[in-house]
This record gives sequence, C-alpha cells and structure tokens, in this order.
Amino acid sequence: MKLAICEDNPVHYNMIHTLLKKYLKDSFEVTHFTSGDEFLRVVEGEGCPYSIVLTDIDLGSDDLNGISLADKINHLSPDTQIIFISQYLQYATAVYETEHAYFIHKQQLEEYLPLALKAACRRLEKLHTQYLYFSGNSRNYQVLCSDILYLERNLRQTTLYTKSGTYTTKEKLTTLVERMKPDFCICHNSFAVNLRAVRTYSHKGIVLSDSTEIPVSRSYYQQFKDAFAFMMLASHGEVQ
Repeated sequence: MKLAICEDNPVHYNMIHTLLKKYLKDSFEVTHFTSGDEFLRVVEGEGCPYSIVLTDIDLGSDDLNGISLADKINHLSPDTQIIFISQYLQYATAVYETEHAYFIHKQQLEEYLPLALKAACRRLEKLHTQYLYFSGNSRNYQVLCSDILYLERNLRQTTLYTKSGTYTTKEKLTTLVERMKPDFCICHNSFAVNLRAVRTYSHKGIVLSDSTEIPVSRSYYQQFKDAFAFMMLASHGEVQ
C-alpha cells in the first residue's frame, strides 16, 4: 500500500510516520510532501499512486490548504482516501466540503489514527469489489462492474462489452461471473449479463439498456429469472 503524508512540520511528520509503522508494520510505502503544491506537481505529472493521503489542513499556504488539496485529489483520484489531521477543531466542519474518510485532532492522534486507517481500508475494500480486475493482451485491466453490459465466450476468449468499449481476456466466463456476483448471471453457455442492465426479458431473449439483444437458453432461463428477481427485491430493500 502506498501512502502519502502532507505535513510541513517535521516533528508532526515523524510522529505520524512512527505511528504508521506501529499499526501497519511493513505493509506500506510512504512518501512525504511538505506542501500541497509539491504533492500536486508530482501527481498531475505522474498520476496519483496513493491509496491513502494523510494531510494536515494548515500547510503554511493560504492558497492551498489541506481541504483545497483534498478537493483536487477527489477529482484527480476519486478512489484515494483522505485522512485529515489538524490541531484546529474549527476545521472539523469545513472538511465535509470534500470526500474524506476521517478527521483527527492532533492531540488524539495515537488514539484515533488506527480507527481512521481501518475506516479508509474499509472504504478501499468496498471500492475494490466494485471493479473487475483481469488481464488480456499482455495488459492488466481495472473495469467498473456497473459499466459492463454483458460478456460473451467464443472459443477460448471472453469479450467484455462495456458502455465505452470492449475488452478481451482468456479467463473463462464462469470465473469472471463468480467474481461479480450477485449482479451478474450466466444466461447461456456463451453469455452472461449485468442484471442491472436488463430492460426486458422473455423465453425469446434478453434486451439490455442499450437495446442489445442477448440469447437466453432454456437450461439457464429459470436461474436467470431467480437471480433477476432477487436483484430487484434487494434493490428495494426487501432482501438483506
């Protein structure tokens, strides 16, 4: 896990870094930035590789404090989790102008940092389940599951059809669907669909939200109906 600490006070930085080593052991790599401008110069050129950013709010600059930095991170890297650390409680309300995981008062750092890390990791884990990770054509892919409309298996290759394009992989249809349950279901030996993209269905086939028609076989029809009904009930809060 890659973390970034934005802190202009070297004493406070050492305190945060020491506590991270205590709670995360050796499972992280940390980069230190002394200002928001320094952080942005790096990530705007190379992208944001950090899963979690711990930032002071008062970074010694009126133009770019920790809150305005977090707002920019939200846009550059929406999955990156922000933990605010400040000695000024008056910022506790202002942080809600951004997406963040936690706010910690510096005097309570040792007590609340482990809770903040757990909250950030839970959010990252939840995000992780929203993506399908796979490889194809010597590349690794991360695709938002909700963007995938359906999958088709042809010979030894599976094609994923998304709202914005297609991807191919050698992974089996059943293997991919298993990682995306319960929102995806096999409806044919060669096809699987995103249940949330289904517009209508019958024994003749399935019509998706983009008007694509997908075949449904007799042997999979009842399984598909049950999965679709369960998804609809769950969406209305009737199934836990």
